[in-house]
Amino acid sequence: MLLAALAAASATALIPPAVATAAPGTADATATAIAVPAVLDATALPGARTTDPAGTKARWPETLGLPKAWAEKVILRDRPDLEIVHVPEGALVTMDYRENRVRIVHNPFGLVTQVPTIG
Repeated sequence: MLLAALAAASATALIPPAVATAAPGTADATATAIAVPAVLDATALPGARTTDPAGTKARWPETLGLPKAWAEKVILRDRPDLEIVHVPEGALVTMDYRENRVRIVHNPFGLVTQVPTIG
């Protein structure tokens, strides 16, 4: 269900309407091409920028269920000073606390499964 919602949201937000590729009146006038962005742009990601005035945001619950690359872009958009570490779900990690690190825990499909938090 989450995947269906994500697919519907990304299809409407990231893919512009179809553009005709042939001249009107020709046999290929019904063929269309969809422009897909080659590089993921942080401004195209869902959710508004949520940095507080002091730049001390420490949790990103809006990234839950997003692909890990999108979650990384959202986090770096809010706090470009942080180091991002991708962690597969269930992997062993150290228990040290680092103020400049955010772990993105993801499932085998690459979707974020835990709220990314500084530490």
